[in-house]
Amino acid sequence: MDYNEAYARALRLLNVRFLSEGELRRKLKVRHTGDEVIDEVLETLRQEHFVDDQRLAEAVYAYYARKGQYGHRYIVSRLQKRQLPMPEDTPRVDEPAVAEQLVSRRFKDGTDPRKIARFLQYRGFSPSVIREILSDRGW
Repeated sequence: MDYNEAYARALRLLNVRFLSEGELRRKLKVRHTGDEVIDEVLETLRQEHFVDDQRLAEAVYAYYARKGQYGHRYIVSRLQKRQLPMPEDTPRVDEPAVAEQLVSRRFKDGTDPRKIARFLQYRGFSPSVIREILSDRGW
């Protein structure tokens, strides 16, 4: 695939959803585009501000933080899955407050603490936050 075809393909892919450089590189490579052409296309897209990993990472982190359902570890794993860096200036999720809100909304007082711990662990909350939530509830 030559430069013009690769550039047009990249724009079509970006028209559907914002992609990181790594995601775009992988999608172009699957379509048998050479590394040199991919590098040229990515450089052009960076200059045109169609690809900006830092800005995308901040938006993804803010999206998951706004949902109020996930801990920091979960959000970081989502960023890694999309091959994005950890945003520098974005404030971290207030894990204790989010975890407390989730537990109070989801579980009644007689619930097994192991079930609550598993739930919070799957949502990406740190072990210290899980311990704090369980100790506040008397377990």
